[in-house]
Amino acid sequence: MTLFSLFVLFSVCKNVLAASDSCRSSMPHAKNSSSSLTISSQSDASNLTSCDTFEGSITISSSFNGALTINGLEQIKGSLVADNVSGLTAIIAPDLDSVQGSITISNLNSLSTITMGALSQISSGMTITGNPKLKTIGFQELEEIDGQFELIGSFTSVSLPSLDQVKGQTTIKSSGSMSCSTLDDLRTNGVFRGGYSCSRASSKLSPGAKGGIAAGIILGVLLVLVILWFVLRLRRQKRRASTAQSYIPSPVNPSTISVQNEKTPSLEDKPSPIEVPPLHMPRKPVGSAVFLDSHPIYEAPNASTPVQAYYELDAGPILSSHQRPINAEN
Repeated sequence: MTLFSLFVLFSVCKNVLAASDSCRSSMPHAKNSSSSLTISSQSDASNLTSCDTFEGSITISSSFNGALTINGLEQIKGSLVADNVSGLTAIIAPDLDSVQGSITISNLNSLSTITMGALSQISSGMTITGNPKLKTIGFQELEEIDGQFELIGSFTSVSLPSLDQVKGQTTIKSSGSMSCSTLDDLRTNGVFRGGYSCSRASSKLSPGAKGGIAAGIILGVLLVLVILWFVLRLRRQKRRASTAQSYIPSPVNPSTISVQNEKTPSLEDKPSPIEVPPLHMPRKPVGSAVFLDSHPIYEAPNASTPVQAYYELDAGPILSSHQRPINAEN
């Protein structure tokens, strides 16, 4: 090996060590004793752009707000932790390939996106829980997790197409519309070696939601009762109207009424006197009758019989010594 070759090798090693040192010394929050970094702003994350490997753990501060983007960093020899950071909306590390420790992303109320498209290995475990706005999880290149694997949230989809093995316990729970069918196929292929469970947990309703549902049911029942009352009332009114119509007399022709009213009464239209049926007079002896020619003969009336006149007719010559009344029997 020539002296020039040794000089070139020395320069390369020096540059690598300098880059590693600058990766630490440029971090205002780095602690050389524990080789850890706390990221409080995007500017802290931007200092990692020149580093391929970080010799420690990275923790995201609870005061961080917005989306965190870490470009250029390929390996973290410690852990990546984001816990109880309410303002964190996204974690984007497109070049990160491996994490020697664990990944913990939990209790982030605003987090909606995780992008780690190159991540292939996690030497410890992965925990992603308690992130209500995180609906989609996808690690397209992830092949190996040497510890436990826990996903709990309201996911609609979980995509792990390259996953080859998980050595620890795998627990996946979702209150969203996520399907376990793809993950069940991975279990069938022996990917989950330390135990596996996947379920869609029913979402628990808050007291306010339960009260709203109860109020809606009560209002619905009252609305149905009011509609039934109106329908029954309408039917009753129609029934009464039809009954009253059946008793209305047929109308009289006005022309007939006018003709009858305009008719002038005449003498012929006067009512005829009441005819009194003839009274059957009791037969009297001939000798007791008083005979007068062409003069009326009266009988004594009683209380209920009016006085009526009876006349004798002159029948011509009398063949006998007396005459008979016309009402006398032969």
